[in-house]
Amino acid sequence: MSDDELQDRLLDRLNGTPQTRPDERRQYLGSLRERVALAVTNAELERPETLALCQKALQAFAHQADYKVLLNGKLEPQQTAPYMQAAGQADLAFTSINDDTAQTTPEAFALLVVNQTAINRDDIRLHYPEKAPEPKKHGLFDLFHHE
Repeated sequence: MSDDELQDRLLDRLNGTPQTRPDERRQYLGSLRERVALAVTNAELERPETLALCQKALQAFAHQADYKVLLNGKLEPQQTAPYMQAAGQADLAFTSINDDTAQTTPEAFALLVVNQTAINRDDIRLHYPEKAPEPKKHGLFDLFHHE
């Protein structure tokens, strides 16, 4: 074994194996984008319709051992508990991530469904139903306006 190889091995033992794509792992609660099947931000978690949409989305991964749910452990337990329950109902393992990858900013992720291997899904976001535009209210002056 050369001195360079020996030094590399010693550094690996001291510092741990270098992690691939650390910036990406910080963004995806320790996972990689290529493994993500579903992503929900902290801001989306605040929306009242998110839980029902998540419950429905989790059913697509139900009883599949190669998927698990990652939850942002820095959020309040009352925020994440319903999602833990939804993961349990879908028979999906879940892990609460409470290290430096978990952030509380609105755009950071609160919940991810990840696979053990790369799945490279293009669309990983929840789809919220479009709100119908509110009908125009007619006022008194509209009675006199004719086109």
